[in-house]
Amino acid sequence: MQVLPLAYEERAHNLEIYAQKRLFQRLTILNDLPINQNETGEFTNYLASANPDEVTGNPITTTEGVDFTEIDFGLPSEKRGTTRPKGFMFKTSDRLERLGRLDSTLQIFLNKSVGRFVNYYDEVFLNSMMTGAGATAPGDLAQVTDGFDVIENEYKIVDALEFQNGEDTGFTPTRVYANRADVLNINIALGKSDLKDDSVLEYVPSTKIASGKMLVADMDAAPASIEKYTNPKYSILSALEAESDTGRVYTEAGNIVPPSFINIKISEPEEPERTNYFVWTEAGLNIVEPRALMYIQ
Repeated sequence: MQVLPLAYEERAHNLEIYAQKRLFQRLTILNDLPINQNETGEFTNYLASANPDEVTGNPITTTEGVDFTEIDFGLPSEKRGTTRPKGFMFKTSDRLERLGRLDSTLQIFLNKSVGRFVNYYDEVFLNSMMTGAGATAPGDLAQVTDGFDVIENEYKIVDALEFQNGEDTGFTPTRVYANRADVLNINIALGKSDLKDDSVLEYVPSTKIASGKMLVADMDAAPASIEKYTNPKYSILSALEAESDTGRVYTEAGNIVPPSFINIKISEPEEPERTNYFVWTEAGLNIVEPRALMYIQ
C-alpha cells in the first residue's frame, strides 16, 4: 500500500492535490464509475451485451460430458475511442511571488480550470452514455405535476430497464441524470406529496441534459468506465500509484485517495522573471454495458 505524504515540498504536487480534490467534489460522475489508467490513449468499445438474449440458451445442470451453458454475446459492435489532452496554462511573473500574491493567484487559476473541466467532462461523459444507451425507454411517462406522477413514472422506468423483449436483463436502475430544473420539480413534487421515502431512484441534476430528457443507469453494474492517462512525470498521484502494490494511494489516516486525474507542469521559459503553469487532463468514456443504460427523450 502506497501512503500519500502529508505535505509536499514542490509546488506542483500541492497544486495537483488541490485541483484533484476540487474536481472529484464537483464532477460527481468521477466517483460513480471505474477509472482505468490507459497507457496507450486508445480503447475500443465492444458493446458485447447489447443483444445477448437471442443467442444464449437457458442455464442447464452440468453432468459428465456436459458443461454449463456458455453466455454468447453474439457479434459485438465496435466503436473506437481515444483520450486526448485537454487543459489550460497560466503565465506568472516573479513579481507576484515577491508581493505574496502567487499562491492566491494560482488558486484562482485552478478554480477556473476545474470549473471548465467539470463543464466539459460532464457533457462528454453524459453524451457518451446517452449515445451508448441500449435499453428501450418507456413511451408513456406522465408529465410531472405531483409526487404520484413521479412514483408512477419510476414504476415504468424500473420495469423498462429490468425487462427488455420479455426477458430479464439482470439490470436494475439506481440513478437518473436529468436537467436541473426537472430534478428540482421532481423533488418539490415528491416533497409536497410526502412521497420522498417511496422514491426508489436517485436524481442527479445536470446542466448538460435538455429539459424533458433523462439518462437512466444501473450504476451498481458499472455500465461504463472512464479511461484516462496521467503521466507520472507530471502527477505525484500517478507516480505513487505506479509504485503501489494495489495501484491505489492512501492518506496517512488510511483513507483511500481518488485515482489520479490531473497533470501539472511548471516551466521557466526564456523570458526573464516568468513562469508558466500548465494543468491538463486526458480522459474518455468507454461503454461496457449498454443495456444498463436507458436514454429517455
